[in-house]
Amino acid sequence: MSQIILLLLLTAAVLIAISFHLRVRRLIRSSENLSIRYTSLSETGEALKIRMEQIMNSFPSPVLLIDRDGIISFANAEAKKLAGAGEIEGNNYLKFFKEPDFINSVQEVHKNALPFEREVSLSGRTFLTRFCPLGEEGDVLISGRDVTAEKELERIKQELVTNMSHELKTPLTAIKGYVETLYDEIPTEPQRHLDIIRKHTDRLINIVNDILSLSGLEEIKKIEIRLVDIKEIVDGVLKMFAGKIKDKNLTLEVAMDEENRYVRGDRFKIEEMFINLVDNALRYTDKGSIAIKSHRKDSSLIISIKDTGIGIPERDLPRIFERFYVVDKSRSKETGGTGLGLSIVKHIVMLHKGEIDIKSSLSAGTEVLLTLPLSEVSS
Repeated sequence: MSQIILLLLLTAAVLIAISFHLRVRRLIRSSENLSIRYTSLSETGEALKIRMEQIMNSFPSPVLLIDRDGIISFANAEAKKLAGAGEIEGNNYLKFFKEPDFINSVQEVHKNALPFEREVSLSGRTFLTRFCPLGEEGDVLISGRDVTAEKELERIKQELVTNMSHELKTPLTAIKGYVETLYDEIPTEPQRHLDIIRKHTDRLINIVNDILSLSGLEEIKKIEIRLVDIKEIVDGVLKMFAGKIKDKNLTLEVAMDEENRYVRGDRFKIEEMFINLVDNALRYTDKGSIAIKSHRKDSSLIISIKDTGIGIPERDLPRIFERFYVVDKSRSKETGGTGLGLSIVKHIVMLHKGEIDIKSSLSAGTEVLLTLPLSEVSS
């Protein structure tokens, strides 16, 4: 009996050993397959990495990847050219890029984790640069387009326009003076011709003044910040146009927020903005009303200038802020419009970190909506 039991135990041991051996062989084969697959994947990954680097290095614009600690984990060929070094990966970006605008931008995207685009200077050139956070690791992808030549061309064009405008202003003013002198010295009939000359001279002077105003706004980087009472400015501007409003027999409605009325900015530029907007409303409104209202929304002041004038066709709205763009050319010539008023307004709004929107349709009037940051006095 004991021999049978011993035989059974030996048989079981042999079977277990055989099973274990087979499992070990399967594991070895699986391990070999995994090793082959890992090697294949590793080679594929390396090939993809090389390919991506080749693609990035072919870009004509600099591309950088910076981690949360400020270490450069990738830089393409153009970025290395800007840095003036062959290998910059593994180093802190501050070692190569010391421009304040660039440093502040990297810190801002690390802090807020929001993408944005702005112009920054790098190695004496200007780049329109996009800063984009990647995932939750704090990496920042930076790519830039060199706009140095475009900015220089824009500067030359602006300088040419400004210089030409200055040169035109003096002779136009002289022509207007002589026309007015002649007007009082000649018979009534020829005065009709002088009226035409005077009208077109005035229009040219207005265009020159608007060009100079717009050029001046484009050159401004920062404005003189003071506390500005919006209601006071609107009241003052409306007094300037009281005669025209009365002559056209228009109804005027003013409902300015008494409590929330202060913004920080340049008083004279904000006044110029309202002069242009009220003048536009009057120019294109022959009957009905003009309404100016304001109210607070979060930390901003929303101002509405609404008229019941001829309105703007929907197709023209996207171009309404372009220089010299006029919807009704014949009416604009008749009323003396230059086509620069809304461009001036938009620049003033942008200087005050605000927003502007226009709602309008043909024959249904126009509403201009301004959004300006409120001062702490109003908060």
